Amino acid sequence: MNLNDYIKFDDSRKQFEIITGTQGKYSYNDVTRVSVLNEKAKYKGKDVPFTAVLPGGPLPSGLLQDPYLYVGVKIVLKDETVLAIYVSKEKTMVNTDQYIQDRKVAKKIEGVIKNVCEIS
Repeated sequence: MNLNDYIKFDDSRKQFEIITGTQGKYSYNDVTRVSVLNEKAKYKGKDVPFTAVLPGGPLPSGLLQDPYLYVGVKIVLKDETVLAIYVSKEKTMVNTDQYIQDRKVAKKIEGVIKNVCEIS
């Protein structure tokens, strides 16, 4: 797992660059919240990231029609802008090997962001 495939940190400028998701460079100081979420596959890349999320456990009935999702990291900035880092390269389903691996990577990214941006 190479975090530079998803996000790059520039400690000298106190900025990070998102590679897979909401591309761009953002200041460490602007980050207020970070969380790992599952976005419904059909909403990836449309509108605001992570407005259509799926739980990480058993899915309620009715959601089984389209259980595909992308694992990602949601970052909220001070101005309430929502950024996304998509860890899943392909759509997946809860509790598959890919899903479990993607969640591990996302959790690692979340921890690093919290550490460098000094978020509790």
